[in-house]
Amino acid sequence: MGVNFQMSLKRNKGNLHVNPKGNFDGSSACELVNLLHEQFDGKGCVFINTENFHEICPFGCSTFQCRLNQNRVPADRLFFRGKNGFKLAPEGSKVIAPPLNRSRKKLFLKGE
Repeated sequence: MGVNFQMSLKRNKGNLHVNPKGNFDGSSACELVNLLHEQFDGKGCVFINTENFHEICPFGCSTFQCRLNQNRVPADRLFFRGKNGFKLAPEGSKVIAPPLNRSRKKLFLKGE
């Protein structure tokens, strides 16, 4: 794992919540993919908070999208929280981003 990258995770009501923080590069992407492949049990959804990234490398995003095995973690079970989710989210996943007026969160499907 990169020096400037850390992850924490918790389970809640059958869902997996991942909170990565730091710089997101190719190495960080591999660590996140490995964590998802090891921890996702096929039940519930996976929520990934993208708000605590300092820098997001385009190579890290493409590495994450290419290495994620959607047979193990289906895209329709992935939810990315925060505006950075649009950079990471593979096709078929969802992004929960804050709206411009901050009164309600809005769910976006990747590809809309």
